[in-house]
Amino acid sequence: MAEVPEHLLQRSRERRAALEGGPAPEPSAAPVAASGAPPPTQTGGVPAAAMAPAAPVVAAPPPPPRARPSANRVPTWVVPALAALPLWGFLYLGIFGERGAEVHAVSGSQVYASNCASCHGATGGGGVGPALADGASVQTFPDEAAHIDWVKTGSQPVAGKPYGATGKIATGGMPGFEGSLSEEEIQAVVQYERDEL
Repeated sequence: MAEVPEHLLQRSRERRAALEGGPAPEPSAAPVAASGAPPPTQTGGVPAAAMAPAAPVVAAPPPPPRARPSANRVPTWVVPALAALPLWGFLYLGIFGERGAEVHAVSGSQVYASNCASCHGATGGGGVGPALADGASVQTFPDEAAHIDWVKTGSQPVAGKPYGATGKIATGGMPGFEGSLSEEEIQAVVQYERDEL
């Protein structure tokens, strides 16, 4: 086996030390015989210095990983803001909920006084139109839905024909209030005519 020159071994040690991050080893001071004879060898013709067990190389532990801020982490100020969001929603709805919308209780007596009393009398006892008081409207229209339809359409569509349960003949003089009164107002005035007159 061929002998490796000492300068190549030294270069190899320096490279290994540089890669491992350790100090460069000192050049070995192997005794060279004055006669120029090769250094003593162990079996196989390899120099004894090359065969000597090398000191174990302890690698330095790798540096700890640097702490990076996580991209998925929620900022601390967001947590209380998210917790307060439902409370804000309740407060917002409480302040601006139905207070902004005008809620009126429809009065059947007011609707009757402004729209029906001129023909049927202030107390529903009759006038130009038939009497509605003392249950007359319930006798004519036993079904409340038919009474509501009558107030909506008026007598024009059935002029000259009998209407309601009593078989009275329609003169065509009652106007329909579907376009001028709301559903709530029509229901309120019918309830007033049936229950309070």
